[in-house]
Amino acid sequence: MIQKNVKITNKGMISIPAILRKKYNLKDGDYVIIGENEDGSMQITPIIPLDELKKKSATVEEFREIYHKSKQEELDLEF
Repeated sequence: MIQKNVKITNKGMISIPAILRKKYNLKDGDYVIIGENEDGSMQITPIIPLDELKKKSATVEEFREIYHKSKQEELDLEF
């Protein structure tokens, strides 16, 4: 786990250390969610832009292929 000390400015701003910006591919203008966990700790979660999600998602044909392969494996297990 990477841990770095950061200072909060008088306007409540912080800087995310370069090592973490690089690791999570965070750039100027990107958004993150800052939340609180049940144990009281804080968590920063990058928001993945829609265009990046689209690049990573499967096409309808790929989903069909996955579905048919899964269905065939299920049938093979029955016999």
